[in-house]
Order: sequence, then C-alpha cells, then structure tokens
Amino acid sequence: MKIKNILFLLALALPALVLTSCQSEEDDAFNESSSLRLQQAMNEAKNVLRSAQYGWVMDYYIGDDQQYGGRAMTVKFDSLTCTVASESMPQECTSYYKMSTDQGPVLTFDTYNEVLHELSTPSSTNYEGYHADFEFVVESATPELVVLRGKRIGNYAYLHPLTEAPLDYLAKVNAMRDSIYVATADGMIGSDSVSASFDYDSRTVTFNYTNNSVDEQVPVAFTYTDSGIRLYDDVDVNGTTLSEFAYNGNGMTFSGINAGANNFAMIGSVPDDYVSFEKFAGNYRLLYYVPGNNNDMVESTIDVTLTPSEDGTSYNMSGLNPNFEVVLHFNRQAGRLEWNTQAVGQQGSNIIWLNAMNWASGGNLFPAYTGCGMVTVWNGDSENPVYNWVTNSDVNLTTDSFCFWLTDSSGQSLGQFTEWGVNGYVLMLNITSMTKLN
Repeated sequence: MKIKNILFLLALALPALVLTSCQSEEDDAFNESSSLRLQQAMNEAKNVLRSAQYGWVMDYYIGDDQQYGGRAMTVKFDSLTCTVASESMPQECTSYYKMSTDQGPVLTFDTYNEVLHELSTPSSTNYEGYHADFEFVVESATPELVVLRGKRIGNYAYLHPLTEAPLDYLAKVNAMRDSIYVATADGMIGSDSVSASFDYDSRTVTFNYTNNSVDEQVPVAFTYTDSGIRLYDDVDVNGTTLSEFAYNGNGMTFSGINAGANNFAMIGSVPDDYVSFEKFAGNYRLLYYVPGNNNDMVESTIDVTLTPSEDGTSYNMSGLNPNFEVVLHFNRQAGRLEWNTQAVGQQGSNIIWLNAMNWASGGNLFPAYTGCGMVTVWNGDSENPVYNWVTNSDVNLTTDSFCFWLTDSSGQSLGQFTEWGVNGYVLMLNITSMTKLN
C-alpha cells in the first residue's frame, strides 16, 4: 500500500519537475540575454564617447532644478581616462572614468578631477557644494549628441561634439559670456510678441508670451556657447521651438539657430542708467558718516580702489582696512555693483563680518545674513561719475550702514566686533556715495 502511494506521488511530481526545469532554463536564457544587451549598450556608449576627434562640449547643469544654470565644460575620452576643462577653469586635467551597467549604461567620473569636481565638492564657504553630479546614466548616445542624466541630482547633461581644440572653444565661450549683458530682449513670432528677461547669476532666461489668450511665463536655465546661449529645455512658443541662440553684440540681438527658429530674433536692451563692468575700475572717494559726540553723525570720507576680478563678476574694494578687501558683486543685467553682508576675516574659529545694518531704525541687523546690502545708482555723468549707494531690494532689511560683527562657525551671533574699524570707527553710517577720482 505504501509503495503504491509513493509511486502515485512521484507520478504527480514529475510534470512539476519538468516545468520547473524548463522555467529555470528560460530564466537563465533571459538573464543572459539581458546581461548581454546591457553589456552591448555599455560598449556602444563607450565607443561613441571615444569617437569624437576633439572631444565633447558638455552643457553641465548644477543645483536642484538647475538653480545655478549651466556651465560649459569640455571632456575627451580615451579607453581609461578623460581630460576635462571648463569655462571657469580653462586648463586641462586628466583623471580616470569607468563605464558600468545599472538598468542601462552608467558613466562615472570616479577619481578626483580638479576641474570636474569643482562644483560638486563642498567647501568652507559652501558646505553642500553646488549639487552637481559626477555619475550619470547614459540616456542616449549618438555621434551627434550624448544625453546623460545625473544619478543623484537628476539634471541632464548634453554632450555635443567639438570641432576645434577644447581650450580654443572655451576661450570663445568666455569671450561670449563677457559680451552678453542685456537685461531684457523682445521679438515677434508671427503676430505674437515674445520677451525675455535674463538673470546671469542663476543663468536663467524667462520667456514671456501669450498662448491661446493665456499669458505664459517660462523660466529655463541656459549654458553659454561659443556663439551665444543654449537652453536646458526647449521652449515652445505657439508652435515654434526655441532651443539655441546666436548673439550679436553690435545690435544686442539674439537670433534663433535651431531648426524652425531661424527667422526668429530678439533685440536686447539695458536700463538707461546701466554701467558696463569695465567702467567701475579706478580710485574713488567714499562718503559716509560716523557717530558724533552729541548723538549726531559726522561726515567722513575714505579713499578706496576698485580692482576687477579676472572672471568679470565682481570688484575688490581695498582701502577700508588693511586686514581685508570688500567684494562688490557686479549685477550684469542691471549694470550695478552690490555690496552685501560678507565674511571678511576670522578670529580663531569665529568669523568676522562686515554686516549690513539699518541705522535709521535704531541699528537693526541680521547677523551673517548675506541677502541684505546696498547697490550703486549712477548719476548719469560720464565725465564725472558718482555712484550713490541705496538699499537693495531685500525685504528683510532696509540697509543704510555697515558694522563689524562676530559669529561662531555655526553662525551664532557673538555681538559687535570692536578690534577692527574704518578710520578708527567700527560703524560706517549712512553710506552715501562713491565719487570717481581717476
């Protein structure tokens, strides 16, 4: 009886064993096929990356949702290493890279590269870095265009083949970057008006137009090219796709150069009181006030020198105190200098600030908050320029003065710093103007 039961159970089990065996063989075949496909895709992507004679220009976007815009980088691949340069560091640096698979080909710049990791590496002044990727999924790869997607931040990077040596291309990019300074631009697509406003700090252009009686406002990040700018995303304006523009500085004109937009152009403009970057260089007399003996204020002046930065984004103002120089940021779209709260030194592990303040309201300030400050307004006289200092647009504080302040390394306020001063005073009250001397 037991033997019959055993035989019966074996008879039932045989088909299941056969089915299990077949399924195992099919899974092995599928896994092998999938693995081979991934390997093939990885090899094809690597071959494309290595195929460009001069390498690639990479439109490299940084920050969450491209909040810091794009940077032009060049990268040339061989079998093991890549050579990288960028508009901000136009020098070539070579390091290793690797290709792997993870539901598709993955490109990883896995050894430190001074150029490539400049924006992704935290620093003492930017502890989070600029949220830039160095590991990418290869979305597509052809000799004309490689599309990468960052694995951590998720921004796309676009690789276009170079037609000249990388450093020659980057020199043209930097020249183009320095030549574009329009605040707004206007054009027409058919009977529809299109305007654009530029923010060069975030490298963002915002397009304004009407679509089916609805007002549209579309901000999009951009990267400088050797001939103009290229957008992160295409912008569709009533059937016309905008993605890349050539810039002509003589007429301040942006002309569409992508297919379908060749007949579209925007004419740029700047504010009437715009001052170009190079005109700020020179020696000045700074007018401000210091505390008097009877709770009043006494007029004071000090001579300062403004020296331009190499990258055309700021000036260093020297002469206030031998221990530091003040960085004045150049607002490219407004043609103004910006003097904001900033760290100017250290005392041990503590940080010394030249801090914006509202003296008129009793000395209110926000320690170490760098959004507050002042901006220049030109008097309109090219022969005898005077730049008046007025508060910036930050809603938290109306700035009219500066003082020295101390915080610990975490930003905790430690009070007024009295060991440094300007002309013997720790307060610079009612900062009024800068008159150019030469």
